[in-house]
This record gives sequence, C-alpha cells and structure tokens, in this order.
Amino acid sequence: MMKTEIKKMFREDGSRVQLINFLEQLPENNWVWSFLDFQGIGIAPDNLSMDEFEGLIRSDTTGFKMSWHQLLQFAESIEQTINCLLIAVKEINDLHGNELDIDNFSSCEIVIQAFDSTEWKLTRKVQ
Repeated sequence: MMKTEIKKMFREDGSRVQLINFLEQLPENNWVWSFLDFQGIGIAPDNLSMDEFEGLIRSDTTGFKMSWHQLLQFAESIEQTINCLLIAVKEINDLHGNELDIDNFSSCEIVIQAFDSTEWKLTRKVQ
C-alpha cells in the first residue's frame, strides 16, 4: 500500500520547500536512489554541469543512481527544483526501466516528484 502527501513548493512566508526537507524526515538507509527526471538550479553531482547531469538522467531508462549519502550531499546543494522524479528501491535489481517508462512505481519504496516549481508529491510504501 502506498501513501501520498502533496505539499506546495512555497510556504506562506515565501520560503521554498526543498528536496532536503523531505529527505531529512527519512531514516538513513541503504536503498538505491535514482533520478528519472531533474530540472533545477544548484551544483550537480560528480563534478558535472547541470546540463550534463540532466542528460545522463535521460540517457538511462533506470535514471541516475546514487547512494543515500550522495543524495543528501546533492540535495544540500540544490537552490531550486523545477521538476523532479526521484525514486528509491531496496536493491538495484528492483529497477525495471520498462515499468518506470510507464510510470509503474510498484517496486519503489519512495517516489518524490516536483511539478513546475509549484508542488511536491511524496509517495511511500506503508506496512
């Protein structure tokens, strides 16, 4: 069973809700995290330009994969998220490009989405 939470990208005081704000609510984990889409402003991982990072995401049907610690480091460097599709799976074998291509996230523990700088959608498995 999946539980979904939707939040506006901007708080009433005008400050932004950032990806790191969601990640800080999660326990440290060994999941495989993968960006299937990202458009934003900040410092891309692995000394890539943001354009290169976005291109690498699109070049692999299972996205750009990272560990929890790599994800936290990247999330800290993001100034603004415009669009985002980030998933977490328990192990690499749970990433199935053909399912992800049709937005089937049933094998995912968490799905975090950002839409056009307006809202966040967090979907997670619940026991």
